[in-house]
Amino acid sequence: MPETRLMQRFPSSAYLERRARQRLPGFVFDYLQGGSGRQSALLRNTAAFEQMELAPRYFNAGDGPDLSTSLFGQGYRLPFGVAPIGLDGLVWPGAVAALARAAKAAGCPIAASTFATSSLEEVARLAGDMAWFQLYPFSDEAVEQSLMQRATEAGYKVLLVTVDVPVGGRRELDMHNGLSLPPKLGPRTLLDIMRRPHWALSSARRGVPAFSNLEPYRRHSNDYLPAKIAGRVPWARLKAYRQRWPGTLVVKGVLSAEDALRCRDLGVDGIVVSNHGGRQLDACPSSLAVLPAVRQAVGPDFPLILDSGLRSGLDVARGIAAGADFALLGRTFMYGVAALGPAGADHVMRMLEDELNNAMQMLCCPDIAGLRHWQG
Repeated sequence: MPETRLMQRFPSSAYLERRARQRLPGFVFDYLQGGSGRQSALLRNTAAFEQMELAPRYFNAGDGPDLSTSLFGQGYRLPFGVAPIGLDGLVWPGAVAALARAAKAAGCPIAASTFATSSLEEVARLAGDMAWFQLYPFSDEAVEQSLMQRATEAGYKVLLVTVDVPVGGRRELDMHNGLSLPPKLGPRTLLDIMRRPHWALSSARRGVPAFSNLEPYRRHSNDYLPAKIAGRVPWARLKAYRQRWPGTLVVKGVLSAEDALRCRDLGVDGIVVSNHGGRQLDACPSSLAVLPAVRQAVGPDFPLILDSGLRSGLDVARGIAAGADFALLGRTFMYGVAALGPAGADHVMRMLEDELNNAMQMLCCPDIAGLRHWQG
């Protein structure tokens, strides 16, 4: 489908979301779309962006806008990237692989999840120096150290340690749908799949999605998950990560200004202000709501990345104007792949860039550096 026609049919994430709902079995769409509990945190995330206003400065002179930026000493063509996405192959086979190719082409990073269905080595091969690696803490220290060593050998320079999963979120939609690992194909699930033949055929060709990064450790265990998430990350453990990881260390899942300041003082290189997309504690504040306080605590030069609730390039502009240096989006990219297959990855990149470019022009803001200090 020609690019112009594709943009006409799917000009925003809302159109992609609607198409994804039509193509995915209900239990898969609920996994992608859903949050925890009564979905309150999920709704707060998006509402916070919708309610944030940006005042244009129409008398500003200059050309542009320039959407490029620098983070952790590396230049990026765009100020956003792909958030880590676990069990992506359930939503669409090869989703993260397609997103890795798109990220490299667009000049923005992709964070390969520990629980992706493409291995960290494959993502590094496809995305090159645009690849970051996201680590979940494991109870098996040998597995954890092995993953970090593999990431080093694959060429990753940026490690995101996720700290906001002390226990699994109570995701009622998944509970109601009986979603389990590995997936169990009961009568209701089979009927749901039969209603979506395109997804069913695409998935059948790949087989049951597996956590590729953990497959090498299966020889030590017969469990579907040969390594278990450890849960809490005390300060001593974070300090150990800092000592063990030679590159850029980023903590993902901070919502407290006090915790952010302590992370900075411990030697962490950056923070992802995130509530895990509303998928953990349903009473969490939105990431956008706490961002200004976190920025004030850590100072103007400490790198902050915003995650959770962003659905558009305009939301990226809002996040940077509120104090972030960079943004990560997850569901929006997955809507694109679910709606359009692998071609959806490139389409979402173009869509977000176009939305951000338009927002910057409307604001009369010449570049990302200017947006960081935007006074509406």
